[in-house]
Amino acid sequence: MSDIDESFIPSPPSDFYETEPDEAPPLPVRVRVRHEADAQIPLRAVRYSSRKKRWAQTSNCARGVREPLPSTVRLVTWNLDFTAPDKKKRLVAALSYIQQHVLDCRTISERPEPCCIMLQEVHESVFTQILNAEWVRRCFIVVPTGVDKWPDQAQYGNVTLVSRTIPVVNASTIIFTNSKMKRNAIFVDIKLSIPAHDDEPRLSGGIVTLRVANTHLESMPEGAAARPKQLKLIAAALRGRGIFGGIVAGDMNAISPADETIVEAAKLYDAWEGEDEDEGFTWGYQSLEQLPPGRLDKVLTTRQEGFVVDHPERIGIGEEIGRGKWVSDHYGLVTRVHIVRED
Repeated sequence: MSDIDESFIPSPPSDFYETEPDEAPPLPVRVRVRHEADAQIPLRAVRYSSRKKRWAQTSNCARGVREPLPSTVRLVTWNLDFTAPDKKKRLVAALSYIQQHVLDCRTISERPEPCCIMLQEVHESVFTQILNAEWVRRCFIVVPTGVDKWPDQAQYGNVTLVSRTIPVVNASTIIFTNSKMKRNAIFVDIKLSIPAHDDEPRLSGGIVTLRVANTHLESMPEGAAARPKQLKLIAAALRGRGIFGGIVAGDMNAISPADETIVEAAKLYDAWEGEDEDEGFTWGYQSLEQLPPGRLDKVLTTRQEGFVVDHPERIGIGEEIGRGKWVSDHYGLVTRVHIVRED
């Protein structure tokens, strides 16, 4: 059963730049449906209707898809730290940083290049601030529709934003049954074009479906036993029927020696190509915890034929909302995915 609710209206909007409230706004009532363990649960995406002045669910279909679709998509992933104070200010700062410094949109009216933004550790009290952001309303499709689509009783979770220049034809989630920390993965299926030869009359060499996953694997050393199964579940879903290829990005919590082998065990490929591992560290420099720095955040792919993923670059280094107040304890990552002709 899907989470279709044609009457969906999120919480009433508040001013995007107002100070953080003393009390969190009321959240949607959680309504759960029993599903097979670790199965993909269908989700709906939402986009803002300027005519209706509200967020409305998308149709999750390919109607209206017109060529040429993009052959390249920008991927951004960033864990925003749900534990630190000033949650709203940090979320606003993160979105503004991605808008202006990563996707080079100097005003909220500028549309970004085709892109997917994957956020982790979005606290439930600030989810509606994503929906209230004018730039997001103008330019993005959002998955999931609300915090009630996260694992039951989760206080934070993953949110994926897809630019409106890319058709989203399916969305789903896997809620990890072996997670004590209420973790999951969010999937979106997007349509992209295979580039045409210069001498071809057609606009493209065909249209493919790329599945993009946003995840936050189990944390801490005690989560080491859960992470391999969680990543294998994601990898299997990325190879679903009719899927050209898959990518998973997010916080992989690679903190133990055993984590060095789970990517290969899941038959995935790491997009990181740096010779110096330290240059890829995304956590440990802006954290108060006394643990060694590491490359916790990664971009992984299902295969190497048919698409190319650029070497990920770190973002958000040193970003603050005030002196000594980091936007996040993590650095984010940004990369590009290119659909290529196999011939």
